[in-house]
Amino acid sequence: MKARLLASVVGVFVCLFLVVGPAAAQGGELVAAEYGAGNHRVDVTPQVRSFTRDGILQFDVNDRTLGVDPAHNHVKELFIRVRHWNGETEEFRFPEYSHVNLVLDPERGYEWRDRGFHVMRAFYGGAGHFVDVTELLRSMKQDGGLYVRVDNRTMGGDPDHEVRKVLRVLYWYDGERRQIVVPEHGELRLP
Repeated sequence: MKARLLASVVGVFVCLFLVVGPAAAQGGELVAAEYGAGNHRVDVTPQVRSFTRDGILQFDVNDRTLGVDPAHNHVKELFIRVRHWNGETEEFRFPEYSHVNLVLDPERGYEWRDRGFHVMRAFYGGAGHFVDVTELLRSMKQDGGLYVRVDNRTMGGDPDHEVRKVLRVLYWYDGERRQIVVPEHGELRLP
């Protein structure tokens, strides 16, 4: 009985991890952030932006962290809008006392001072189911460049069996931030 209960609890945590895990890997640009309840919301974009480090946005949602209480004695929510590489905007909601963990596009070229080639962010998937393959692509870099055929095998798996996938790469080259989208079964050649 204890073993069955333990297996059930572990199963629930594994499912939660699988459901919540990929949600942290979005990519995109922070457009706006509002905090409050009902009609009592304030713009907290500068505060939220200040928590971004190398494209990773992590912090706890509360009045103290955001420096404002726009709706006293009410449970509040944080609304974060992110513009993705395809131009679509997505809104994420975080209730008060939750933890924000979003992967965004890094700003200002990821602080790379050289004029060479560097993969800043890379995601593989489709229809909203993307996995972060940044480190995988960085490990494939040879002689200052990157060449790979884009498929489930080379990208480490299939994040969604039902959709046609793409590889989205944000990279730094010759002093500029650039991006490319390669369809599944296509070839990525950078720089």
